[in-house]
Amino acid sequence: MKEKKLKNCIIDRPIDLNKEILYCNKYVFLFRAIRLSIALLFFILPAASILSQELTLDYIFQDTNIINPRPSLKFINTASSKIYYYADDDYDGSLSTFDLNYITGETYKYSDTGDSPSEYVILQNGNALSVIKGDVYLSRNFTTNREFTRDLQLTFTDKYEYSPEVIGNFAIYRRSGNYYMVKYDSLKALTKEIPLTNDESESISYQLISYYNNFPDTSKTVLRLAFARYDNSSKHDVIFPDYNDDYVKFSKQKRGISKVKLLEMEIRRAGKDSIDRIVNEITYPDSVRYSTNSAMYSPSGQELIFDVETLNRKTRKIFSYVILSKVMKEVYTESDVAWYERHNNSTRFISDDEILFESEISGYNNLYSIKEDGSGFRQIAGGEYTIIESAFDGKKGVIYFAANKKHPYEYFIYKTDLSGSAPVQLTSDSGDVEELRLSDDGNYLFYQQSYINKPDELYQLDLESGTSKRITFTISPKFSEVNWRIPELITLQNEEDAQTIYAFVYKPKDYDPKKKYPLVCFAHGSGYLQNVTYGFSPYRDNFMTNTFLTDQGFIVLDIDYRGSMGYGRDFRTKTYGNMGYWEVSDYISGVKYLSSQGVIDKNKVGIYGGSYGGFITLMSMFRHGEVFKCGVALRAVASWLNYYRSNKWFIVPRLGDLDKDDVDDNYKNSSPVTYAEGLSGPLLLTHGMLDDNVFFQDMVQLTQKLIDLKKEFEIMIYPKENHSFYKQSSWLDQYKRIWKFFEKNLK
Repeated sequence: MKEKKLKNCIIDRPIDLNKEILYCNKYVFLFRAIRLSIALLFFILPAASILSQELTLDYIFQDTNIINPRPSLKFINTASSKIYYYADDDYDGSLSTFDLNYITGETYKYSDTGDSPSEYVILQNGNALSVIKGDVYLSRNFTTNREFTRDLQLTFTDKYEYSPEVIGNFAIYRRSGNYYMVKYDSLKALTKEIPLTNDESESISYQLISYYNNFPDTSKTVLRLAFARYDNSSKHDVIFPDYNDDYVKFSKQKRGISKVKLLEMEIRRAGKDSIDRIVNEITYPDSVRYSTNSAMYSPSGQELIFDVETLNRKTRKIFSYVILSKVMKEVYTESDVAWYERHNNSTRFISDDEILFESEISGYNNLYSIKEDGSGFRQIAGGEYTIIESAFDGKKGVIYFAANKKHPYEYFIYKTDLSGSAPVQLTSDSGDVEELRLSDDGNYLFYQQSYINKPDELYQLDLESGTSKRITFTISPKFSEVNWRIPELITLQNEEDAQTIYAFVYKPKDYDPKKKYPLVCFAHGSGYLQNVTYGFSPYRDNFMTNTFLTDQGFIVLDIDYRGSMGYGRDFRTKTYGNMGYWEVSDYISGVKYLSSQGVIDKNKVGIYGGSYGGFITLMSMFRHGEVFKCGVALRAVASWLNYYRSNKWFIVPRLGDLDKDDVDDNYKNSSPVTYAEGLSGPLLLTHGMLDDNVFFQDMVQLTQKLIDLKKEFEIMIYPKENHSFYKQSSWLDQYKRIWKFFEKNLK
């Protein structure tokens, strides 16, 4: 279910008020008067009010998404002062490759015709390694020539190669789950293909998790690689039937917990053109099954650090593995009575013996460092705010991070140093920042920035001058032509425990404070996700639908309920062992707050959401029909028992391990199906039959339970859809049903 300015008012046909053709002098004064009147009209009324697109659900969910794919940075090449990124500047839903000289501002768009690679890597020497029609090639002088040429072919197989990487003068790639390597220079391959892993079983897969190649020319060792080996043979098969063809078909997926081995591989010179590999298995100093979140070689290449957590995510540890002695030792540990949550700050060496990592031990996700021997633990950056991600400049000893330091709902970029000095704010544009990428020379920071009604674009920050600028302009005119409703940010107190809750309230554009409106509550999904921010919502379809619903005379309430991201550990873990209680309690407090303000009719309150939001909708309808008069649950979790069998990584930390712990009551008390008897108002259930996240099984079982209880309800199934729909016609059908459902039951 883990997955952050008001510009761009586009006028299709600008009016030039200075071009009038006067046929007779006696009409000059009349024309001037008309021109002045028109100019005054444009001055008084914003252009968006005059020319904004009339909003319908058909417009929102038209065949080509009006929110086109957002740009994403792929490579930074400091040697040529270029970045390489994907963007959709044609607004047709397809991404093209671009490069931008971030010094001169020159932009170049690559043609999609010819031998376009499926994957590629831009090297600092100006070459590119690419996969073209399943084989790996080197393109010489790519940053200058801007062509994916086949100058040097490195693979010659009938199978498909993928995931290319370059480490020094080694090309590493994958084929059928295994890793392979070729040593090369710019003219020829220097070795034959070297298999790094060689399992033939379909149940075995590998992941390269770290490497080190900073060896002197005189060293026999030329490369070290760390792999995770996943054995999926113990997983169980889950079947997904597909009823859309002449005969029923089915696909299978393996679900469960893999068996994992850690491997450390040394690549050594064995002769002029030959190479040996030496493989050692790494074991933790206890018998616990850990999930390895990250691994990294030390700057000297003598140690490997592993940042790991237990399956229930109650315990997190950092281990150091000394390569020569093959000794694994514990550097750091922390535990949580609920569960530990990850963010996007990588665990890394900041010197040969000091490690930087994130932790919530203060109550908020902050940055800390510790010596490789376990001493010297200290805070580097943080406070009562969430550091969501960071970038580290090892040459200058500077850390750049994105955090909601001022307010929970707004993220800026800050910098600090390894001494833990007070953070300095570097950006000031309101909204969200994410995807921080630092140039190799440490002079530029690239990131994505968004605002409530502006999807994210790429920006660059000149770290010497401190100036930032937007470098992509790819928001679709179809999106910009709509005068989207900007919500009102409110705070309220939960009536049960007085916790401060943040929420957005969307009101009609012609809002009348003397009128009481019907209320639609929207519950975001994922559980641990933040939707009440000044950044563009990850639930873009619901953001757009909110404007439509307010145009129809509804008020919309969007709450960051208990368990949401950005408000600290205690806010998140309040749901532990009792999911669905505090989330609904927060919505009830929100409804009561708006009612006390005279804004809504408390007898006309509905709720809807998808996935985790669908789960909250069911809990609201089944347990608090006195507050929520109707609801729409999309792809909703009805029984966490089903989710336990499909996604233990998500649910075990929140409710416990059914195979090991006495937690049956947690699953019973947190599952909507337990409370289905309480349904008293209109309910609509929708679900995709091919859903491989929240299985269609949940919909089927809940439907039968409601039938057995003789309840009245409606269902709508989507035979060709997964968890997140891919057909615009399905989105349109679903949201038309949602709208009509609320029109019928709240008006």
